[in-house]
This record gives sequence, structure tokens and C-alpha cells, in this order.
Amino acid sequence: MHKILLSALLMLSSAAVHAQTPAADSAQAVQNLFKQRRTGGAVFTAIGVGATGAIIRGASSGDSGGNAGGAIVSALALGGVPLGVGIGKTVRFSKTREAEIVAGYSAGKPIPRDIRRRLKSRHFTPQQGS
Repeated sequence: MHKILLSALLMLSSAAVHAQTPAADSAQAVQNLFKQRRTGGAVFTAIGVGATGAIIRGASSGDSGGNAGGAIVSALALGGVPLGVGIGKTVRFSKTREAEIVAGYSAGKPIPRDIRRRLKSRHFTPQQGS
């Protein structure tokens, strides 16, 4: 009788541990996703600023051949697009929003649909160097 009771308690305790794991894994996956997207946002922003600066420096050197309008269009296309994407990612995946989502999830609220769609299996695995 004691063996059956002990086995039942052991199974219940292991079930409780497994029930808690997805919540911790999901919260960690959200944190990994946000970190990855913020890094991408910073890279895009840096590329955009660098490209825009290089084009503007080249156009302002005085030898534009009368093509100042082309330089502006080039700066917007080659620098403005990555800059806009980078700023957008940085805003959408801010540390503040990450904290709100993780806190809400811990309180029983579901992860927002736009974030759930972006979560991939790689976000649920432990990250190297974290």
C-alpha cells in the first residue's frame, strides 16, 4: 500500500514539475525573441545611418555633377529604408514591451498573437552566451 501511495505521489510531483516547465520555457522564448529582434533592429539602424551618412558626405563633397536630387533619393532608398526598419524593430521589441508581455504571461494572460506567430523552435532552446 505504501509503495502505491509513494508511486502516486512521485508521479503527481513530476507532473507538477512538467506543468511548470512550458511556462518558464515560453517566457524564456519570448525573451530570446525580443533580444534577437532588438539586435537586428540595432544592426539595421546602424546600416541605415552609415549608408545615409556616406551618401550625404559624397553628395556634399562638391562634385555631384549637378545630381543633388539623385543623391537625396539614394540616401532615402539605401539608408532610409534600413533606418526605418531598424527603428521599427527597436520600438516593437522594446525592453518595456518584453517586460509587459512576460509579466502578463506570468499572471496568466496569453502571449499576444503577433509574438506567438514569431516564436520558433530556436527561441525555446538555451541561447549560447546568455
